[in-house]
Amino acid sequence: MTFVEAFSILVAVVGPPKILLAFLVDTQGAEARRRWRVAFTTTATAVATGLFVIVAGRLLIQLFHISAGALMLASGVILFVHALDLVLGRKQEPEHDQTGGTHELATAFYANPVAVAYLFLMADASTWSASFVLAGAYISVIALDFAAIAVLGILLRYVKMTYAWVLVRVLGVLLAALGVDLIITGLEQLHIIGEIS
Repeated sequence: MTFVEAFSILVAVVGPPKILLAFLVDTQGAEARRRWRVAFTTTATAVATGLFVIVAGRLLIQLFHISAGALMLASGVILFVHALDLVLGRKQEPEHDQTGGTHELATAFYANPVAVAYLFLMADASTWSASFVLAGAYISVIALDFAAIAVLGILLRYVKMTYAWVLVRVLGVLLAALGVDLIITGLEQLHIIGEIS
């Protein structure tokens, strides 16, 4: 897996669109100091969690005897369900967050099951040398997210949230299609269905 391939996949599952929305919703009306604190805290935790999965992912998969096909199928199902939430608007209602935005960003950022599943999948498919490429791609995406929070997040405060939700729906449709593709690939690798050309 090349850097560009890993970067493209990670941007799709844990890129700026989802992070920005979570940041805007949960820090709306907050002072700048608290927004920066939330951004730094979640970014640091995202890096640490992601690197742990990249390093330990292969060992965990071997320990639990999980095949690549099963992991691909599980990732596809998770991604598809997540995409349905985006398209149908489920779990999108803003709620008061006692952690001041950290909890919501954590869910979108480093506890995102789709991103974790993808990191497991790519870590297992990578050699140890390729793991450095994956780690570099992941850190680059997190840096892009942080830059989006710092710059675009401020600009989007002056844009109606309606437009942002429309973009989320469009992204959800694309992610749903990607989820279906992963499910089919997983079924093929498990030899449940024949190869679809």
